[in-house]
Amino acid sequence: MKKVIYISVLLSLSSAFILAQTTREEFFSDSRHAAGIYQQYIYVETPITPAPRGYKPFYISHYGRHGSRWLSSPSPYVNPDTILCKAHAAGKLTALGESLYERVGIAAADAYMRYGDLSELGALEHRDIAERMFYSFPEVFSTKKGRECNIYSRSTTVPRCILSMAANNERLKELNPEINMTREATARNSYLNNAYGPYNRDSLNAVTNRFLEENLDSEHFLSTVFTDAEYAKENVASSISFMNDLYAIASDLQDIPELNISMSDVFSREELFIMWQASNFRRYYYFTGQEAQDSTKLLLRDILDCAEEAIEGNNISADLRFGHDTYISPLVALMDINGAFRQEPDIEKVYTAWSDFKVSPMGANLQLIFFRNDRTGDIIVKVLHCEKEAVIPVETDIPTFYHWEDFKAYYEGKLKK
Repeated sequence: MKKVIYISVLLSLSSAFILAQTTREEFFSDSRHAAGIYQQYIYVETPITPAPRGYKPFYISHYGRHGSRWLSSPSPYVNPDTILCKAHAAGKLTALGESLYERVGIAAADAYMRYGDLSELGALEHRDIAERMFYSFPEVFSTKKGRECNIYSRSTTVPRCILSMAANNERLKELNPEINMTREATARNSYLNNAYGPYNRDSLNAVTNRFLEENLDSEHFLSTVFTDAEYAKENVASSISFMNDLYAIASDLQDIPELNISMSDVFSREELFIMWQASNFRRYYYFTGQEAQDSTKLLLRDILDCAEEAIEGNNISADLRFGHDTYISPLVALMDINGAFRQEPDIEKVYTAWSDFKVSPMGANLQLIFFRNDRTGDIIVKVLHCEKEAVIPVETDIPTFYHWEDFKAYYEGKLKK
């Protein structure tokens, strides 16, 4: 019966891609992975294949998710804080419960009226990404011998995206003050943000809740926090929701390192893995469904059109876009980045096909680097996802690079479907 429900929820998915498939061993290799989309941006230097002789970079097309932030809603802070405060006053907390009461209280007070705001780490992440981009492709940002470097940046109207754009632009200007920077954040840039309609939320919630109920021993967890089982039963309306709220706070603490708080002792490794699986499944369904992919076609259209204008000589060196995970994840799906499509209907196996902490951590970015051969006029494109070389299903005779005409033709075809 469980598998039937899982399959029925996924019927609206067109397919799933093998991007970021993960093993249990890899998941457990770094405790930060359990945060999923709240994982801070982790940069690991990897080799980048140099362009063939005669090709030089001249243009970059970019989409970046905002950097690390506080949780976007007060409820994950307020709900457990309220429960723990009441239990503390009643003397119903274990030693772990008392410690949680203190830590959750600190996190909740720190987040008050900053829900969804960019953290200091979030700004630093974008400064660092910009710096690596500048030094990796210096020709794009050069103003030597009278060359102009004109950059057009835009973001959604959400403050964390605007500040991420500002951090990026500020670092580029520090590295080369002669860069001409145009930036905007207006409602006209709606193609940078989630525009798709409702999905089957009730069915999705039923699937994830059942998975958690069947795999988590929530009563045992409550016994580690409360000294009185009857008190816990009467005062915790939903043990699963209580655990999920604490999981959200624990996940996001890595994005606010200045608090110097950890909740790594609250959940066992298996509990974290189970809660992450449910969260990962939710986003897999939400981000890779056909409705989500269709909604990001306007963004892909903008990417193709702006690139064509740059190639034709509009004197733009880089188009930098700043938005949210709700668009970079469907964009990666629509562009078939890093994999053949594979549908995985079993919630317990989804992570082997798709992992949110790889697809869209805080600061996730897609960079398309354009190179030109001045002698032949040929243009090739390199695809970077989170600053790592990526592959797309386009035939090429230059590994890790794609001829622009082939690249464009493939994605024009995607837009017509």
